[in-house]
Amino acid sequence: MSTNDDWQELVERHLRGELTESEMEQVAERLDSDPVARQTFVEEALWDSRVAEVLRDGNTHETSELLTAKTSTDFDQQKSANTTLRFLLAGAVAVIVVLCLGLYQQQAQAERRIARIEANAPEVKPKPSIAKIIGLSGSLIWTGDRGEIQRELEVGTELPGGTIEGVAPDSWFELQFNDDSTVMISGTSILTFADAGQKVLRLKEGSLSASVVSQPAGKPMLVHTHTALLQVLGTQFDVKAGLTSTALNVSEGKVRVKRLSDNGEVDVPAKHRLIAEADNELIAVNVPDSVSSWKSELHHKRGSYGKWQPATDNKPASLKAIPLIPPQAPHVTLYLAGLPVDRSNDAPVVVQPDSRFVVRGRLRSEARVHFGIRVSNPNGEFAGMFRGDLHDRQPLAKLKDDGDFEEVYDLRDFTVDPAVIDRKDELSSKPDGLILNGVWAFTHTGRPSGLEVTEVELIPPDGALLK
Repeated sequence: MSTNDDWQELVERHLRGELTESEMEQVAERLDSDPVARQTFVEEALWDSRVAEVLRDGNTHETSELLTAKTSTDFDQQKSANTTLRFLLAGAVAVIVVLCLGLYQQQAQAERRIARIEANAPEVKPKPSIAKIIGLSGSLIWTGDRGEIQRELEVGTELPGGTIEGVAPDSWFELQFNDDSTVMISGTSILTFADAGQKVLRLKEGSLSASVVSQPAGKPMLVHTHTALLQVLGTQFDVKAGLTSTALNVSEGKVRVKRLSDNGEVDVPAKHRLIAEADNELIAVNVPDSVSSWKSELHHKRGSYGKWQPATDNKPASLKAIPLIPPQAPHVTLYLAGLPVDRSNDAPVVVQPDSRFVVRGRLRSEARVHFGIRVSNPNGEFAGMFRGDLHDRQPLAKLKDDGDFEEVYDLRDFTVDPAVIDRKDELSSKPDGLILNGVWAFTHTGRPSGLEVTEVELIPPDGALLK
């Protein structure tokens, strides 16, 4: 069938009211773009209306004449040019009205169908809040159980559950449940939380500290990790979860630990710690006395933020800074590398007054290396974050011939990190005597600086700086 025949068929079916919605759209587009099609359409509409009028009057003789004229090539010459023009104009208006009316009716029908469906659909009620945010900082992402994603979180926001993820070394998030129990994650940690009569948490990775009030009988707080299940009736503790191990430190109360690989169980009392992994004996031991010195061990590649690079014959293992865009300053790009300070395998590291931090690494060009630390109270509760480079006291890093640098940060120069300045009245004003949990270094040069961290060291007040 030719294109003209197809068009003729569409026009005739339209006049009979047989077009689908998509075909009506096709007719409207053709009329808008093709003058010849418009003329054909108007002629067919006029012809159809004249036949209908004759049929209503019951004049069969005139009907026969019209049908004969329709097939005659002289039909268009029976009327004067002016009369034809008037009919065409009037017919064009009628066509537009008919098309618009048809489309409007179909749209109205569709809207009524949608309204009926929505009226019969069950009402989705928002889930009740189980906890509220009482502290946060850094880059965080909250995901609800219906897939809702939110990056702009605020203190006081109530949450029905979901997953919270810290995406930078300086990230932390503190949550208070309705019974006043609190949990906090720090650094690059991922925590899922729920409470349907019993609190259930899943620490996929990272660090969690908690202060838990007495829980209902038979309904302890449950903390799941890759390797263990923790049952908490009421206590203060902190836990670090990795892919192959779970490290627990209990400050107050008692936590029952079940190792998933063999279902072995042990109770961990206050001032004890335990590591749950497949190859070690499952036993709680006393928390050792604190230490005041610490040195990173980058060759282990533990929970770092950045691109880990193994050692070579000429270079030690390093952590290369990667881009980070702070949520409060989306126009800024930092290049940042961060390290956790693991207190699970060794004694807690306490920052003493007059201590010094030394950062060693490599740079592509001279740049100011910013440095920060995160600390906690002895019971594991978050105590604050501090920076050793504010007020422009730290000069540009001086590079050796091979691009290596070494920067020293005196604890006397450390100030409260701007990320937690709004909580300065409730957090510690200085890091002296607190437990070191994490460190980070970054550059802010407007372009990649090539920052690589090879070592971070805490030197106690009476310690000598190694060269």
